[in-house]
Amino acid sequence: MKEFYTIGEVSRIFNIPAPTLRYYDSIKLLSPWKKGENSYRYYSKAQFEIISMIIFMRSIGTPIKRLTEILNDDNAGGVQGELKRCREEINNRIAELELLKTKVRVFDDNIRDTCYESDISLVTLPEMYMMSKPFGEEDELDIDEIINVTSGATGWANTAGLISTITPENLLAGRFHDYEKYGYISEIPFASSNSYTEVIKSGKYVVGNMKIKTVEHFEADETYKVMLDYINKQGLKIKGPAIERNILDLYCGNRFSPTMFFKIYIPVG
Repeated sequence: MKEFYTIGEVSRIFNIPAPTLRYYDSIKLLSPWKKGENSYRYYSKAQFEIISMIIFMRSIGTPIKRLTEILNDDNAGGVQGELKRCREEINNRIAELELLKTKVRVFDDNIRDTCYESDISLVTLPEMYMMSKPFGEEDELDIDEIINVTSGATGWANTAGLISTITPENLLAGRFHDYEKYGYISEIPFASSNSYTEVIKSGKYVVGNMKIKTVEHFEADETYKVMLDYINKQGLKIKGPAIERNILDLYCGNRFSPTMFFKIYIPVG
């Protein structure tokens, strides 16, 4: 192995563009060790370790200025500090990707369980998180409250589906369009809670799916009737408001009148 290498050779060995090496030389981050008779400047193989370290530290996001400080230090503390920072960033990113993986799974599960099946079933649902307010009040949900609930890693609002609720009394009376509350629901926990939020405990629900193509949601009536008939035949009792959840909207050629897929949860015991 020879001792000295041209800028072109170092560029090819380490896959660093020659202009980058010249820039490193100009700012005194990495300069060739030797000037030849032909005025060419040569890097020593003794510099290969530090070249490798510069490449690595840049790959983990160490700024040039910080890297210059590290290389001019007389102990390893600066390098370790950068490695710790990078490790924390990686762990945070892993956590974000794990959460994203959960979101993808939940969304896919909801689509699969809603958009292809019309059967009524009795299931045990996991804990869910709802943010809602009564219909008929003047104000919409407070945007600041939604932002606070959404802040942080969970990005709660972009995991949530729109919901409306119907009281047991209205259900039994066949008033399927007289809603009690409206808001959002998700399987992902809130970043924070407020007066609009509540945790829907895990429990038994009669679940039905419906495909809506009318603005008035006329298709919902038949779905609710079938679900109530199922509850009656199974000898079950309604234990709380029904939750009507929007799972997916598709334009289907008309963005002003989308086809909507809903899931209905009726708590029973």
